[in-house]
Amino acid sequence: MMRQPLVLEMIPQSSGLARRVLGNASVLMSGAVLTVILIVAIAAPLIAPHDPYVHDLSRRLLPPMLFEGHNAAHPLGTDPFGRDYLSRLIYGARISLVIGFSVMLISGFIGTTLGLLAGYFGGRIDQFIMFVINTRLALPIFLVAMSIVVVFGPSITGTILTISLFLWDRFAVVVRSATQQAVSQDYVTAARSIGCSNRYILLGEILPNLVNVVIVIGTIEMAYAILVEAALSFLGFGVQEPMPSWGLMLAQARQYLFFDSWLVYIPGAALFSLALAINLFGDGLRDLLVAGDRG
Repeated sequence: MMRQPLVLEMIPQSSGLARRVLGNASVLMSGAVLTVILIVAIAAPLIAPHDPYVHDLSRRLLPPMLFEGHNAAHPLGTDPFGRDYLSRLIYGARISLVIGFSVMLISGFIGTTLGLLAGYFGGRIDQFIMFVINTRLALPIFLVAMSIVVVFGPSITGTILTISLFLWDRFAVVVRSATQQAVSQDYVTAARSIGCSNRYILLGEILPNLVNVVIVIGTIEMAYAILVEAALSFLGFGVQEPMPSWGLMLAQARQYLFFDSWLVYIPGAALFSLALAINLFGDGLRDLLVAGDRG
């Protein structure tokens, strides 16, 4: 029989959650990456070596370290406008995290509310909400999002609201199904028998039991929102200049792909790492919650 790692043996048996977390490599590694990115984003003014908005055409397209002709003052080089690439990458993390987290909250609120109402009341309310969900699923997110941005103009706030209005359906479908199962449980029947209101049953009995599900879905939607924002910015319908969005950095670098390919690889690697870390963290969190329910 394999011996458990020493760090797990040192934890008391009663702290089951801590043991599961330390035993889950996916949560540990992805959580570490997310923590680093979060700290870098919060401390951007202290960490960034240069102002990400300052142009210096005399230093445009300087290569990063390990490349011939690099400048030590710009470890990751400079962009076509002479702006420090490392500084723009650091501030770009702020934009991605703010948009991803905001979209997760707004779309989660919309989808969870609709899912609770549909699953609890059923009947015509359920039919109407399912019609709304099916209508949303029939809409191509990028085409409609670009149309909205063209009409109202590109901005961070507009991008957040636009993406939020298209990423709530997964919350609604999953929460609706979970609510339908919860309605038949004994604790809901007991709450009804003692005269509890529908509002109390929904918010005080059913919703607390669905928090784990909502959190896991939220991590998935957050990663997707970050990728959608990057795609919209890449196409010119998201965050606009001079904001240092990773998607916008990719768009500006595409014409230099064959000559200064690092302009594409650096923000692309950052975007890939953040989305992958969030997805892995969500998968690991789901495994922890399932194991906790079984335990």
